[in-house]
Amino acid sequence: MYLLVTAILGAVGWFLFRRWRRNLPVDPRLTAAYWQKSAIVLAVYLLSILAGAGVTRIMVGFNRSGWADLLMVAFFAVWVLYGAVWLLRFLPTSKPRPAWLTRSRGWIDGAALALLAGLAAGARML
Repeated sequence: MYLLVTAILGAVGWFLFRRWRRNLPVDPRLTAAYWQKSAIVLAVYLLSILAGAGVTRIMVGFNRSGWADLLMVAFFAVWVLYGAVWLLRFLPTSKPRPAWLTRSRGWIDGAALALLAGLAAGARML
């Protein structure tokens, strides 16, 4: 039953998306190479999320306290958000990148890596 409802909602959503997309002008910069590079960057991002899940599982172990699990949930959230920053840096775009992303990267990387190290060390100590 739920599968049928999901299929119907998906089909209606796809129909509405295609109808909306038909009215938009075609951008000549969106070539096959653009979509290919976008797919590669997205695949690497998804693999990094899987790696973060593996690191989280290994760091906590299986019989740890609830606080360690909570810290590792925060670790994983920071991991995913830091990966999203790198996704924004490497994803091909037809618009200029924001200044905070291109001008100075050092403070973003430093803060994220320090937070990741602190959360991982805190979880291992508990």
